[in-house]
Amino acid sequence: MAHYRMYIDDIRDVENAATNDPKRRFASITGVVIEKEYYTSQLSPRFAAMKEAHFGLTRKSRPPILHRHDVMAKKGCFSCLEDPEREKAWNAHCLRLYRQADYRVITASVDKIGFYFKYPKWNDDIYFLLVKTLLERYFFLLQSEGATGDVLAEQRGKSDKRLKLKFRETLDNGTGFISAKDLNKHITSKEIKVKPESDDIAGLQLADLLAATSFSHCHKIYAKGRGPLGFSSEVADILETEKYHRDNRGNPNKYGRVWRP
Repeated sequence: MAHYRMYIDDIRDVENAATNDPKRRFASITGVVIEKEYYTSQLSPRFAAMKEAHFGLTRKSRPPILHRHDVMAKKGCFSCLEDPEREKAWNAHCLRLYRQADYRVITASVDKIGFYFKYPKWNDDIYFLLVKTLLERYFFLLQSEGATGDVLAEQRGKSDKRLKLKFRETLDNGTGFISAKDLNKHITSKEIKVKPESDDIAGLQLADLLAATSFSHCHKIYAKGRGPLGFSSEVADILETEKYHRDNRGNPNKYGRVWRP
């Protein structure tokens, strides 16, 4: 039986407060689902080799940890991307990896103002609402594959303790759509793993690289947002045509991309 791991990254403002400022109105998280043996033997080494080929090694003799914000801003060791030819080569290498690697993507986003208007008595945690949305889709993916899996998120600080508690409660009690018994058949751990970015985990970095583009793509589809441009639009095309989790008819709506309310 295959065993998967879902790596989670969040963007925008995943706290409960909301304003009409788009940076605070919307929240989104993306899960990248990868089979663990393939991840260890192929994807992780390939990811490290790609980083080293373009950015070399740090003083700790390992490739740098990728953060999309720093890469796009061309900060630090990523300043080499100021050279148009090197940037072109890096983008091409990323697109090959995004297209060729074996993984699936689930993105859950919420318009917080719209959600609060639709559910005025709702009083819970926006971040975990999105995590639970991912968890339900992840369950159905694992069920369809006859597989098992666990979940790993990047360390966020004080909210991690609450996340772990809410995750365990969900595995103990089920969701509105999936019983605890069924969840535990496929989700092998009641503990969501939380790791710091300094652990240099390829799956978390891949989720970080894809999350903003996936949200922008979903924002365009569901809320008439501008959508990704340039290189990011090429990434969005790969997600839409090849990588989003989808139903048995090939439709990613509500499976690989979920928009709330």
